[in-house]
Amino acid sequence: MTMLLTPEFLLAAGNKIVRLLAILLGSMLILRLFSLMVNKMFIPNVGISAFSFDERRARTLGGMLQSIIRYFIYFITILMVLQEFHIDTTSLVAGAGIIGLALGVGSQSLIRDFVTGFFIVLENQFAVGDYIVSGDMAGTVEDIGLRVTKLRDGNGVLHIIPHGAISRISNYTRGHMQAVVNIPVAYEADLDKVLLLLEEACICVGKEMEEVLEGPKVLGVVDLGAQMLMVRIVAKTVPLQQGKVENTLRYTVTRLFNEANIPHPVMDNSKRQEGVR
Repeated sequence: MTMLLTPEFLLAAGNKIVRLLAILLGSMLILRLFSLMVNKMFIPNVGISAFSFDERRARTLGGMLQSIIRYFIYFITILMVLQEFHIDTTSLVAGAGIIGLALGVGSQSLIRDFVTGFFIVLENQFAVGDYIVSGDMAGTVEDIGLRVTKLRDGNGVLHIIPHGAISRISNYTRGHMQAVVNIPVAYEADLDKVLLLLEEACICVGKEMEEVLEGPKVLGVVDLGAQMLMVRIVAKTVPLQQGKVENTLRYTVTRLFNEANIPHPVMDNSKRQEGVR
């Protein structure tokens, strides 16, 4: 044992440790440098962006590029560390290729994740910050990686979805949304007066709410029921704000109806009991 702890051995071991630390620290520094470069090129408000993308698109592309760079640097670092231990990395890479080919059938899902993720970004199906629905999961996209998308729902739960498992996406953030409100009106009410009050409500909400892009407008009577008729109001809204616009319309209509003494539709007691059941 004492023969091994010679000055030459200690010097060689010390040099190896220093080189390993230099490789690890250098890899961390390069990874950090590339991360800053990607942020400067893609992410808005971080330096001057070199590409003219909208914010969500830029964050998506930036995150994807960072994932590619990170995996590449990890791979190079591992090869350099193995070389320090005199392991033939050339034969190792070749062997890994043979093993990868042999396991090709088992890795089909992994390949599908990568390919699907590539087309998601290429076709701009959704981006970081978008509110989407995929299957039985809905939430805001927090990150799009090479293999998975991270989705946080309204309860704060983070869902990690492999790209290969995504078969259908509903994006609630692109374009406009539509607010739809059905107003029940009693048959004994003055329909002309009701329509004038609804027009007044639409003008009021349209002027006061910046979430409204177009309208609101009264479509007219859309249903004739046994107890009441139904009048519909629609409006184009900012994405994800249609619920707020609908609530404001209902409140405004109710207030105007009460001020004008518009009779409320009354359901038959038997109908009420059926509804309770």
